[in-house]
Amino acid sequence: MPRKKSKKRMYWDEEVEAGVIAYNASDDHKERDKIYRDKLEYAFDKLSESIINTFKFSYFDVPFEDVKQDVITFLVMNLHKFDHTKGSKSFSYFSVVAKNYLILNNNSNYKKYKTHDQLTALDNQKNKNLHEDSEYTNDLLETIIIYFEDNIDTIFRKERDI
Repeated sequence: MPRKKSKKRMYWDEEVEAGVIAYNASDDHKERDKIYRDKLEYAFDKLSESIINTFKFSYFDVPFEDVKQDVITFLVMNLHKFDHTKGSKSFSYFSVVAKNYLILNNNSNYKKYKTHDQLTALDNQKNKNLHEDSEYTNDLLETIIIYFEDNIDTIFRKERDI
C-alpha cells in the first residue's frame, strides 16, 4: 500500500501573505489585532526562529527567546512599511528585515564584546604591572631603610633630628 505524502504546512503561505496585506489595509486596531493573532503571529515567530538558527548569530548576551521576541517586535513595528504593489513577496521582505536587524545588533554586540575584552586585557596587564611595581617598590624601600639606618649619624648632625 503506497504511503501518503504528509501534507506539511509551511509557516509562510498565501494566507499569511493575504494577512499582511489585510493588516496594512485596515485602520481598525481591533481588526488588526485579530488579523495578527490569527494569521501573522505564528509566521513571524517561525520566521524569527528560522533566521536566528540559520545564520547563527552568536554575540547576544540575552537568552534565545529574548532575541526572538526582539526580532518579532521589530517586524511588527515595520509591518506598515511593506508595500505589496511593488511586486515583492512579504516572506522575502520580512526575511531581509529580520536578517538586517540581527546583523546590526550582532555587529554592535561584537564591538562591545571586543572593547570589553580589550579593556579586560588592559586591566589584567595593569594589575600585573602594579604587582611587579609593588615588588620593586618594596625592594627599593628596604634598601632606603637600610641606607638610612647605617648612615643616620652622617646625614643628621643634631641629636633631635636623629
